[in-house]
Amino acid sequence: MLRILDNITSGRGEEKDLDLLEELAYFMEMAALCALGRTAPNPVRSTLRYFRDEYLAHIKEKRCPAGVCRALIAFDIDQEKCGRCGACQRACPAGAVEKSENKVYSINQEKCIRCGACYSECPDKYQAVKKVAANTVQPADMAANAVSVE
Repeated sequence: MLRILDNITSGRGEEKDLDLLEELAYFMEMAALCALGRTAPNPVRSTLRYFRDEYLAHIKEKRCPAGVCRALIAFDIDQEKCGRCGACQRACPAGAVEKSENKVYSINQEKCIRCGACYSECPDKYQAVKKVAANTVQPADMAANAVSVE
């Protein structure tokens, strides 16, 4: 079950995985020799029942509605909100936040490890670093949206 859930949260899930998870949950309950074993699959069962649409978003759209699955999120800097303070660049352990000659900050998606340090460190007064679906941010898009600051 863990391997299937890992595949889903990494964007490699398939719709048939949901049926397999339900089947595995049933067999775990039936084969368990104690009460604890019989209840072990309940969290997966509950999420399948109440959050199936989120599973489907991960599988079909390759996006995480909750914005927590590292493989399915990315971070981007809203150039209009950015105060050019550099907090995001200082916080980034991978050196993915880059500053151009025009003093424009952007996130190099190839270097980004999606740790969220830039997001956490961006001052509240700017809120320029935002979480987005990974499939919506392309390096070319960010270069096209760059705004220079004198």
